[in-house]
Amino acid sequence: MLAFLGFLYGIKGNGENLSEDRDINFTGYFASSYHNIYLFKTIDSKAIKVYSIEKLKEGRLYRVECKIVRTNKNPYSFNKEKFCYANRIFDEGERRAGFFERIKDRINEELSKKLAEPASSVMVAMTTGVRHEISREVREDFQKTGLIHLLSISGAHFSLLFTVFFIIFKMAIRLIPYRLLVQITLYIKPYQLSIILCFPVLLFYYLLVEPSYPSTRAFIMALFFMVGVLSERKFLWIVSVCIACFLILIIEPSAVKDISFQLSFLATFAIGFVTDFYKDIRSKIKNKLLSYIILSLLISLSASFITAPIVIYRFHYISLISPIANLTAGLLIGMILFPINIIFAFIYLVTGIYPFPEIVNTIAGFSFNLIHFLGSFSLSFTSIPPITLGSVVIFYLSVFVLIFSHYIFKGSLRKGAIVFALLLIFASVFLSFILNSYQRKLTKITFLDVGQADSTVIETSEGVFLIDTGKTGFEVENYLKAKGYRELQALIISHEQKDHAGGFLRILEKINVREIWDNGYIKYNLPFSVNIRHLERGDVIKFSNCTFIVLHPYREFYTSSVSKDSNELSLVLSLKCYDKTFLFGSDAGIEALSSIPASYLKADIVKIPHHGSKRSFYDELYNAVSPTICIISAGKNNPYGHPHEEVVEHLKNKCKIYRTDLDGAIQIEKNKNGQIKIKTFEETEFKPYRELENLKKLFVLW
Repeated sequence: MLAFLGFLYGIKGNGENLSEDRDINFTGYFASSYHNIYLFKTIDSKAIKVYSIEKLKEGRLYRVECKIVRTNKNPYSFNKEKFCYANRIFDEGERRAGFFERIKDRINEELSKKLAEPASSVMVAMTTGVRHEISREVREDFQKTGLIHLLSISGAHFSLLFTVFFIIFKMAIRLIPYRLLVQITLYIKPYQLSIILCFPVLLFYYLLVEPSYPSTRAFIMALFFMVGVLSERKFLWIVSVCIACFLILIIEPSAVKDISFQLSFLATFAIGFVTDFYKDIRSKIKNKLLSYIILSLLISLSASFITAPIVIYRFHYISLISPIANLTAGLLIGMILFPINIIFAFIYLVTGIYPFPEIVNTIAGFSFNLIHFLGSFSLSFTSIPPITLGSVVIFYLSVFVLIFSHYIFKGSLRKGAIVFALLLIFASVFLSFILNSYQRKLTKITFLDVGQADSTVIETSEGVFLIDTGKTGFEVENYLKAKGYRELQALIISHEQKDHAGGFLRILEKINVREIWDNGYIKYNLPFSVNIRHLERGDVIKFSNCTFIVLHPYREFYTSSVSKDSNELSLVLSLKCYDKTFLFGSDAGIEALSSIPASYLKADIVKIPHHGSKRSFYDELYNAVSPTICIISAGKNNPYGHPHEEVVEHLKNKCKIYRTDLDGAIQIEKNKNGQIKIKTFEETEFKPYRELENLKKLFVLW
């Protein structure tokens, strides 16, 4: 049971646990930079993004002391890379690259010099595995069409490399003088000699490329294949895959949490299984071209099918055009562009000349235009509502039954197992559909964990409202897209300070916003037209079964300076849904709060003003409100000491306190009967040695 839950944690986990701030030290060099953010590669081949005010120089080795900041704890948030803030950076002198690093740098520089964008960055990724120069637009095209796997060094690369050099060595062996060849064949067959000569090539390529789980898995499987051919013993592909998986996990157990590890091995299992399955029906297809097309289609569909649950769970979309893209642009890139580029790169290493870059540019340009064209259709990919981890588990249980029955059972027993597996797959899809349908009927208010900032998402049956964006808007964008929301009824900005409106432009760029509501004191410089509504005390806005009432500010409210007294001009809103009332205090200070008539302050749930600061602590507010639940949005270990201790101590006697710095995201669900259910991100996380409790959490949907 513990092992099984460990696997589930691997699917659910964000990689390394970054729930606390911590200091790390490493030595390395930066591979690329953008403004003050540097992508470092450490001497043990780890990738770390570093924020540094100090300007760094290329070609230097640095010793870095930095702080990894805790990850904000929100649903549907998966962090791929470590990110830290530099405390101190020491220049250790000129970077002395190793043998393989120098060769890799030479190839990357030559490709960047000879090829035009985006061909240069994509061919660098496909040749040496360095992906950070690929533009966001190109990466999105590959994602939409289900071709993102082409940008990783995997089995296809090693297979093509082996095939090309096997043919070259086989032809070269024929040029050996006849008498010498006869002597050689007394000890080894020509094809076996060709395979032995291929091994140094594959080893060289493996040591050359950027370390990754797919490349390691592919190299180990290629090694087993060659050993099997040389010994004239057939190794089952599934044995090779399992051994490769086992070896990687022995070296680095945390690999189970890595998305590339999960997708790589799942896709390999699917391809191996469908290839074995195809062998049983291949004799019935007489036309060789048709046979090849069917096999290619089956491989594409099987790989997409088996990885779909994790892709949906992590990224909330699925590519519908993937089979067509794999049979067209995928084949063009994999079977023509990549082999040509590999041969040209090899010629460059030997002669110093990269021949005919125009050929690569032409084929690459046509391929990428085709990918962009396929990805431009509205139905090329579709957003999928969130699914529970339980649905993912049921799906993979059914896949295990399917594969197990194919190799172990026969006759009616095999048919029965296949029917059972298909029923499980249907159950996993149906379960997610039912849960999502039910959740859409609820009114939900989610206080996201955005650090020392504010952001609240209000979901209703008639639309979604957002109060403030946090500093970056990243967490909000991620949450909205994960839930399948592409439009906001209104983006409500309480005031212009960065911790409330820092992500304003990001949300406008990524999400369709029907209206902006503000306090009337914000000046805009927008690149496009958006309806803006300035709110003031007394405004009432009704929608569905809910009503917004604006409590502050009002025109006569005096401030000495709009910029200095920005907090005092914050929007204070009351939201009534069915028979429950929510009060949003923003950063309103004592003067603003004391100006609101007490009769309007009554609420069941209150968002505590100004992150729990004592500067906004107004005792009469809480006496008037009489809340049962208090929400505080604050960053863990923030420099302001929010929430202040005296505020927390006072609230303890009045309401149940929830804090984003301790609980992560906080969600309040409300049904038509007025019943309230509260859950926090921290409560939904797996806990060690609580198997039954963890099993229930498999079916939690935000």
